[in-house]
Amino acid sequence: MRAIRVLLLLFVVVALGVGPAQAHTSLVSSDPADGSRLDAPPEQVVLTFSENLRQPSEASLVVDGEAVDASVEVDGSRVLVSPTGDASDGSYQVHFRVLSDDGHPVTGTVAFAVGTGSVAESDSGEPADDADGGGVPAPVWWLAGVVVIVAVAGLALRGRRSR
Repeated sequence: MRAIRVLLLLFVVVALGVGPAQAHTSLVSSDPADGSRLDAPPEQVVLTFSENLRQPSEASLVVDGEAVDASVEVDGSRVLVSPTGDASDGSYQVHFRVLSDDGHPVTGTVAFAVGTGSVAESDSGEPADDADGGGVPAPVWWLAGVVVIVAVAGLALRGRRSR
């Protein structure tokens, strides 16, 4: 029974220490702000993230559902999106896919309107579905721990009966 208690205690200590390997970046702010309405098109859209970004991070600009040519520059924790041509009034969306410092992609959309355009739906950024793993999910560790505990308990009980 003592071995079971020691294993249970060890499992609890390890399980409490299990968490995400590293946090992914998240969008902290945007200029223009998500959901805002402007009188004139911006010369540049600035997306600021919670940590420095890795390459290749990218963004695209869409106005009223049509792609607009824009230059994109990553500067530390910021993505700078500048329309290269004349921008018009309408519903703007900046779609981004950035790589957090730990290498995981994060995607999202910032939306705002210029003039009488409507504000489109936005998404402040979530880890992308195609993230490249990053370790074993916590539920798998929990299941493995339970299996080990049951196996050890079974062996301990069997050993007691054979005495």
